[in-house]
Amino acid sequence: MKNLLSIALCLPLAACVIGEENGGSTGGGDDDTQGGTNNPNDGSITGLISQDTTWSGEVLIGYDRATTRIEPNVTVTVSPGTVIKFKEGASLDIKGKFLVQGTSAQKVRIEGVSQNGYALLLSGAPATGTLELTYAVMTRGAIQTSPGSTTKITDTKMYRASGDLLVLSGGTLTMTYSQIGPAPGETESTHCNIHTSGNANTISVTYSDINGAPFGMMLYGGLNTIFTNNNWYGNMKDIASDGTNVSADITGSWFAGGTPTSGNGATYTGVAATAKISGTGVRP
Repeated sequence: MKNLLSIALCLPLAACVIGEENGGSTGGGDDDTQGGTNNPNDGSITGLISQDTTWSGEVLIGYDRATTRIEPNVTVTVSPGTVIKFKEGASLDIKGKFLVQGTSAQKVRIEGVSQNGYALLLSGAPATGTLELTYAVMTRGAIQTSPGSTTKITDTKMYRASGDLLVLSGGTLTMTYSQIGPAPGETESTHCNIHTSGNANTISVTYSDINGAPFGMMLYGGLNTIFTNNNWYGNMKDIASDGTNVSADITGSWFAGGTPTSGNGATYTGVAATAKISGTGVRP
C-alpha cells in the first residue's frame, strides 16, 4: 500500500481545465457538473479540480497510476446512487472537500476496476482536506489521512483493500454505524482494517463492526482514542500494538478474540462487553 501511495503522489498532475463540458461523466449527470480534466479517450477525470462540482451517474477517475486532485477551498459533492470507479492505481488527493452523500435506498459505490487498488488521500503538511462518506460502499481501495485532515464516516461499508484499508497518520476521524470488513460469503483481501501511527490523531469509532481481516487494528499511534460500542470479530487478531505509548477507551465493545489487556506500552480503559452487541454497523 505504501508503494501505491508513493507512486500516486509523485506523478505530475495534468493541467487544470475549469468547467470542462460533460466533465468526465461516463453515464449520467448534467453538462459542467463533473469537474476536472476530461480524457477524450474514455471520459475519465484526472488532473486538478478547481471549482465546486457535483458528480452523478457513473464517474471514472484517473489515468492509470495518476492522481486527481480536489484543490483547497473546492467542494466535490457526490449525489445518491453515483458509481465512482478508479482506474488501476489511480488516486484522489483531497485538498478541499469530498462529500459523498448516499442514502439508505441509493448508496454511493466507490470501487476499483482491478484488485491492484486506489486511494483516497488526505495529504499535506498540514493537510487541508475533508472527506465525508455517508451511505457508501467502498471496495478495493484505501483511505490515508495526515495531520490537519478531517474524516467523517457514517453508515458506510468498506472492505477488500489490497493492503491496509483505513490508514490514520494524523488528523481527526469520526466513524459511526459503519463496517470495515466483509459480509458472510464475500471475498476479503484486506491486511489491516485500521492502522494508526503517530500521535497527531483524534479518533472516535463507535457502533461499528470491524471484522474479517488478519488484523482488525494495528494501534501504533494515538492517545485517548475512542473505540466504544463496537463489535470486533473474524480477525486473526482484533487489536495489535507495537509497544509504543498508545491508549484507547474500549467501553462496551465486544472482542471475539478476547478483550485486549493493557501492557507493553498500550493502555486500554473501560469495561468491554461480554457478548456481541446489537445495533452496530450500517443502519437500514
